[in-house]
Amino acid sequence: MAPRPESQAVGDARPAAPTRSRATARTTKLSRDSIVAAALTFLDREGWDSLTINALANQLGTKGPSLYNHVQSLDDLRRTVRMRVIDDIIGMLNTVGEGRSRDDAVMAMASAYRSYAHHHPGRYSAFTRMPLGGDDPEYTAATHAAAGPVIAVLASYGLDGENAFYAALEFWSALHGFVLLEMTGVMDGVDTDAVFTDMVVRLARGMNERDSA
Repeated sequence: MAPRPESQAVGDARPAAPTRSRATARTTKLSRDSIVAAALTFLDREGWDSLTINALANQLGTKGPSLYNHVQSLDDLRRTVRMRVIDDIIGMLNTVGEGRSRDDAVMAMASAYRSYAHHHPGRYSAFTRMPLGGDDPEYTAATHAAAGPVIAVLASYGLDGENAFYAALEFWSALHGFVLLEMTGVMDGVDTDAVFTDMVVRLARGMNERDSA
């Protein structure tokens, strides 16, 4: 009798399992919002001057031309990033200033502003890259709006109108100068917390004197 053929292994009849040679993870679907969000993260890690279309595309795992389906240009991207940062700062100042007035509100806002700059150095740099009264009316309006929460606090000192706006500008100038000195290392070795607190107390005192003038 002819030998009986051996039975075929059960597993041999199944289709081969797909190989894993190709990456199975899909890249995040690109959109204007996702690109701007990635740009904000990029800024804090690499800095404003390093933000280019190709550099950001590389971070997103794609090519530069893919981003142009969602942003018109690098200038368009940078402008949108600035506007987003301004919105973030306005929201932050409104949150910390809510329910506060006078010196208490000034100290809370100043501390929050300083903390934002240190935690988001790239975004902070974007915030200060265009003049308040430049050629972009929407950006100019947004930067003026950023002063809104501070102006609201200054109203508790009896300041309003142009007087309040210039007081807010002076307040911001002092904070910005201090933050830059810290971030560039000029104040290394100094008790910056103590100096900052003393500066803000003096600024608040000036608001009181401005009201009584």
